[in-house]
Amino acid sequence: MFMAIAVETPKHPKNQNDYRVWYLELNSTSEVIGVGVKSKDELLQSIFEGHKKNGKSEWRAFKKGAESSTPIEMLDFIGKNSFENTHFGNLPTLAEFQGTINTLQMNLEMRSIA
Repeated sequence: MFMAIAVETPKHPKNQNDYRVWYLELNSTSEVIGVGVKSKDELLQSIFEGHKKNGKSEWRAFKKGAESSTPIEMLDFIGKNSFENTHFGNLPTLAEFQGTINTLQMNLEMRSIA
């Protein structure tokens, strides 16, 4: 399972649809086994492959202010950009998520390298 944790949008206004999603990869007992980043297209492909293999999405998002996560489905992307999307407009930015990590006093830094 994958948990979307932050969204990174390009600085140039023309590229706002080319956002990237940072995520945690979880095992069957919900332990974190990896951290990664996917482009919007890679995320859609992963959701589609999960539907083909399991009949459901393997992706969830934990929106700002929510008490539980919600599934990410392909329908969430139709005709929507990162701020209209039912999930990614409500995900913290990468800087906001880093603030959460700092608050937890974890010795971990997340930043884009490209």
